[in-house]
Amino acid sequence: MNSKAIGKLAIAAIIIIIVIVAALAVYLTMFYQWPTENVLIMGTTDKVEVNLDPAEAYDYFGWEIIQATGCGLVTIRPGSDAGPEDIMPCLATSWEVSEDGLTWTFHLRQGVKFEDGTEFNATHVKYSFDRNIGLAVPEGPYVGIGIGGEGGIIKEVTVVDKYTVKFELNYPFAPFLALMAAPCCYIVNPKYAPMDSTVNYVEGDARASYPMDLGPYRLTKWVRVGGLDQEMVLEANPNYWNRTGGYPKTDKIIIKFYSDSTSLRLAMESGEIDIAFRQLSASDINDLKANPDVKVWEGTGAFIQYLVFQTKMYPLNITEVRRAIAAAINRTILVDTVFLGQVEPLYSMIPNGMSGHIDAFKELGDANYTYTREILAKYGYNETNKLHLDLWYETSGHYPQSPDQAQAIKQALEASGVIEVELHGLEWAQYRAQRVEETMQMMIYGWYPDYVDPDNYVYPFYHSSGSSWLHHNYNNTYMDQLAEQARATTNTTLRLELYKEIQELMVEDCPIVPLFQGTAFAATKPDIKGVYLDITQNWRHWLLYRESS
Repeated sequence: MNSKAIGKLAIAAIIIIIVIVAALAVYLTMFYQWPTENVLIMGTTDKVEVNLDPAEAYDYFGWEIIQATGCGLVTIRPGSDAGPEDIMPCLATSWEVSEDGLTWTFHLRQGVKFEDGTEFNATHVKYSFDRNIGLAVPEGPYVGIGIGGEGGIIKEVTVVDKYTVKFELNYPFAPFLALMAAPCCYIVNPKYAPMDSTVNYVEGDARASYPMDLGPYRLTKWVRVGGLDQEMVLEANPNYWNRTGGYPKTDKIIIKFYSDSTSLRLAMESGEIDIAFRQLSASDINDLKANPDVKVWEGTGAFIQYLVFQTKMYPLNITEVRRAIAAAINRTILVDTVFLGQVEPLYSMIPNGMSGHIDAFKELGDANYTYTREILAKYGYNETNKLHLDLWYETSGHYPQSPDQAQAIKQALEASGVIEVELHGLEWAQYRAQRVEETMQMMIYGWYPDYVDPDNYVYPFYHSSGSSWLHHNYNNTYMDQLAEQARATTNTTLRLELYKEIQELMVEDCPIVPLFQGTAFAATKPDIKGVYLDITQNWRHWLLYRESS
């Protein structure tokens, strides 16, 4: 056979092979589902309040993204009670504390790499804490918690060797390990985190918009329009130290932002999103519970909602007046009418079920109008000369059903017959700015724990230094002393005694009124797994996955 004939046969054979392969591809496409990209779509009404810098970010959603993109020395076991036994290694593999409780030494994980290939070591830990303490952002967690600075928890951070770092404390701090698990203590990459300034959103450049990169995910997309978040994309970090352990479970998570609870519920019902988390209203939660195509997850709640008085404004600068208003609050309306029984009444700023909690505010009662009228009469207020109050609330869905809460509080206070309330709603960014300006007479605010300990529900609210972020101008030297003593002792009995006295003083001075304690809810498609709603309130993106059918 000549070469031309051989060539023609070869070409014919190749054509036949191509046709067979193409036909096989069509057949397989018709009868088999090819693997799709490992992606989840999550919806929320939340937003980043300021930025994603551990030195300044002090809001739930900001911390949520910091946890997804960063790492701390330790972490909390998912689904646990966040006790001392639930602290797990992360960037540190082991640690020890001196007998006097003043020196903590951490031994670091080796072989961990930043995005640019730089190996993580003890100098990065020191840099992160020195930077964040030095910046001392007034509205940030380092001031709010009192982590550094004069009288702060941390005195000095020292590099012992490449993989060992030492923390010297100003005083023993019982929940120090729990604090180290908080996102404000996550390690930053010096390449993206200047020593003298915080990192803020950069339009069109997600990488320049956050200073971490040791976590399970990278933030590869962040779209904002007019200061409002529109979309974020988290993609698996190939350098993540626990990548070989199978984390994160999902390669990509797309986060979509919705204007309100109804829009979020509709997106969940239509299948537009796989997960809905924060904030769904009580009625929307009940609707989703009745939907067979949706699974509603419910967990322990350490979230608290409270009413803040601007104590520099007359007549709220008078303690008795504040107590009289507090006594008129009707928590039953909030719990049963607004939240359909999905929350529980709260009578202390320390949550129900937490060590040291007492129902201190039961002393004033609920809807105790006899007391309210009696006290306000001393200051000239009565049915014909009512006390006028301005109550402010946010309208962006940052907190659950804030407008409904405001209406319920107005209803309760006005039922006293001697108080009239004017309501004012603001979008979240404006609301926060007004808080800083100290122009709101009364405002509804909420709190998620930085770390699970009564200290985190006392120091940031009642200590004159720690509560500076709240701008309510409460200052009591004796309360400062009690808060400092309670956080500086590891004697459990003494701590309980101190927190009892602190809570009694909360009621006596009454700069803040606890309202209710919330339960954590999330809605997902039935095949979504890895949801943990424990007392830490941490949302762990890296554990989420779709169960294969």
